[in-house]
Amino acid sequence: MVMVQAQKRKRAVQTNWVAVRSQIVSNVSYDLTFYIPSSPDEKLTGMAVISFNMPIKADMALDFQGQFTGSFIVNDKKRKLRQENGHLIIPQKYTAVGVNRIAVSFESSNTALHRSNDYLCTRFSDGKASTCFPCFDQSDLHATFITHLNLPEGWKAISSDSSKPMSLQLYSFIAGRFEEQSFQHSGRVMHALFRQQDIADAKQLPKILEESARSLRWMEGYTGVPYPFNECGVLLLTDPEAEVIGNPGIIRLTDRHVFTEGNPSREEKTKRSELIARETARLWFGNMVSPREKGDVWGLDLLAGFMAHKMVHQHQREKEEYELEFLTTCQERAMSANGSFADKGAVMMRFLEDVAGEQLQMALQKFLLKYYYKPAAWNDFISIVNELVPGENVQQFNDTWVKQAGLPTIFTTYQDGYLIVNQTPPTGTPAFWRQQFDIRLIYDFEKSRTIKVNMTQPIVRIKLNSQPNSIIPNYNGRGYGHFTLDNAYTKSLPLRIMVTRDDLNRYALLLTAFDNYLTGRIPPIYFGELQRSMMKEKNGLVMRTAVDHMMRIAQDRQDQEGRWTLEQCIMDLLGENRRAECRQAIIRKMATSATSPKVIEQLYNIWQRHDDRALEAHDFMELAYRLAIMRPLENQSILSQERQRLTNNELREEFDFVSRACSTDAQERRKLANTLASIQTGNQKPWAEHALQLLKNR
Repeated sequence: MVMVQAQKRKRAVQTNWVAVRSQIVSNVSYDLTFYIPSSPDEKLTGMAVISFNMPIKADMALDFQGQFTGSFIVNDKKRKLRQENGHLIIPQKYTAVGVNRIAVSFESSNTALHRSNDYLCTRFSDGKASTCFPCFDQSDLHATFITHLNLPEGWKAISSDSSKPMSLQLYSFIAGRFEEQSFQHSGRVMHALFRQQDIADAKQLPKILEESARSLRWMEGYTGVPYPFNECGVLLLTDPEAEVIGNPGIIRLTDRHVFTEGNPSREEKTKRSELIARETARLWFGNMVSPREKGDVWGLDLLAGFMAHKMVHQHQREKEEYELEFLTTCQERAMSANGSFADKGAVMMRFLEDVAGEQLQMALQKFLLKYYYKPAAWNDFISIVNELVPGENVQQFNDTWVKQAGLPTIFTTYQDGYLIVNQTPPTGTPAFWRQQFDIRLIYDFEKSRTIKVNMTQPIVRIKLNSQPNSIIPNYNGRGYGHFTLDNAYTKSLPLRIMVTRDDLNRYALLLTAFDNYLTGRIPPIYFGELQRSMMKEKNGLVMRTAVDHMMRIAQDRQDQEGRWTLEQCIMDLLGENRRAECRQAIIRKMATSATSPKVIEQLYNIWQRHDDRALEAHDFMELAYRLAIMRPLENQSILSQERQRLTNNELREEFDFVSRACSTDAQERRKLANTLASIQTGNQKPWAEHALQLLKNR
């Protein structure tokens, strides 16, 4: 009972200090000096000079959960102060009306630091700043920061100092045994920190830094809010542990996909651009405006993702290129069984922009200005959009898109002179997904017409002059749902693939036809139409998806001979289609899924020759895994030969880890599966996921 009362008194004291400081403390500034040890076993030490204003003389307290190591200087005089419940108490008699200045030396507890042997990052969210240095550890007291870092020999650092007041949670620094490269872009000096082991190809670094600077400039132009920090840094650190570390004022590039292999596809280049753009946008949506609670992170991430898509879209030479890549990534994933909320959110934001128009940009600007260096939630943004377009019922739009699970079914037919589009929700959900998409109508002599459908209500009726021969729903791929037709129109969908010239429309048609195959409305014979269409295909994205669909149809065959025949038909496309991106798509799919002995022999010859310019190092590694599994008598020789071909230690380390899943010993594979399932973090996590997939697909 005594202990409970003591804990209650402790919480009451902490809450009281927060309230008192909120009322009387202003104009806070921190001048911080840190001495960073070279060993992670040693404690961080430093000195802090904290200045602040008070309108009255009053008791005051600093928060600190480390150790003080020297004298306390209060308003230029040495004082004896007491420590109590994680606070340093400054009595009223030592404070002043107006400016107060406190100087202390300290030793940190290190709990707010992410530390490895060769670098250190800060984590100051959730009240952890006071574990590192004495401060007013509350988000509503904004402050300016000046940082002095005393580093071990050979270390470099960058901090998020700001001459404009910002939340303590946004302050950060990172230091380590980094190499540094500075460059100037559009009048702004940027500093890049990186380790050699994180640079897959040093020649790509200037391109990455140029894209980072371009993204910064775009965000400033679109939002109307300047970049707020004194320095501009780019951190390239491909340690998976660093992905959870927020370092405001620093564009953190922790994903290895930021570096592409020798002959990157257009899709891989776009992915790199989106990674850079997203991390840049988080400086505004995530740092400049911070989440009110942990559960509010998703909303700001969604806005940062939307900004990234707009950036990449505007930098693409062709609008169609962007639309196709958006369809093949976010849109397609959002409608899959494993789709993430980030993908669904990206689709939702495009439809919200359709609803709000140019006012959406205004809403984003007002949101940033209203919550500048303040916490906010998704509903705060929606309220602003609703105010700017009051007649569009944005709240209902938000309730459906954010809160409702599942996909609507959108059925299209022709009846009595009308094109009828009917949206029905998943069973048991009285919801309606407001959206826009195109429908293509085909008439005699290949005459055609495109109808733009704006579904502001569950049923849309459009008057037509005559009945079309074919109807292609969701022609531009922007729609969200299962798109179906009556049987007569459904059967004609596969026949339209070969004669649809536009890449975007052809890809959207592939998705619609395959969705109808999965529901049994299109028979498996559809495979033949797909194969014929892909003989002359020029787009690697279209080929990749068509091959995925063909392999699924092959795998659905109940008889082994039938599956092997269809696998061979897919492989035969290599003799018909010579385009590098298309060949790459075919071989990559077969290297993970083929079971036919004849196809495996063909893959073995491709792997053995090792001269196909469409393939990269990881492609040949993947071939080796498949061949070792499918040819158990040659297992060791195949893996040994592939390992000898690898040119760097990182590839060998990855190969040694993943190739264990190719073992011919069933008991060893079971043990490995249990081990792999426990790996949730670190460099080995993506390797573990890959190995588990190999075990699953044997």
